[in-house]
Amino acid sequence: MKEICREKSQRGTTQKVLAILVLAAIACSWYYDATMIRNGEGLNPVYLFLNFVWLGFWIWKVCFRYELILRHSELEVITTGFFMHHSYKVDLNRVEGIIPKYSHNFFRKTGIKHYIHRFSMVDPNPCRMLSFTEGDKNKLAALIFCCSDHFLDELRRLKPDKYLGI
Repeated sequence: MKEICREKSQRGTTQKVLAILVLAAIACSWYYDATMIRNGEGLNPVYLFLNFVWLGFWIWKVCFRYELILRHSELEVITTGFFMHHSYKVDLNRVEGIIPKYSHNFFRKTGIKHYIHRFSMVDPNPCRMLSFTEGDKNKLAALIFCCSDHFLDELRRLKPDKYLGI
């Protein structure tokens, strides 16, 4: 299929600084646990588990890269990072709404239960949402992604009746 638009996630300076500060906070937590062990207080498995969770979450939100490919009938998001290469496709014929700015309240109002995060914390582009139906039962789902205004305009041009200027 012919591509209309292609875009890769970017890395903004302000977002990089924020990501480094979050990583520093995680490192302080690891240091605190190591100090407790050195002082003979023992290893708290809950703290250790939470440290791994926060580190994993940071890696997922900072180190993974995303590539958006817009075609006439689908939007494909390719995820790459740490020996992983995954593709997620949304059929544009099943789109229910294109939301130009991410809003957590949107999920409560619409009853969307399944949402797919495909964005990097260090991407300076704003988060967008694409709601669509999936599966045989046509359950509502949403794809959360970051893209430029140009990419959003191309998506809007394909599905003008689905664009929600919320």
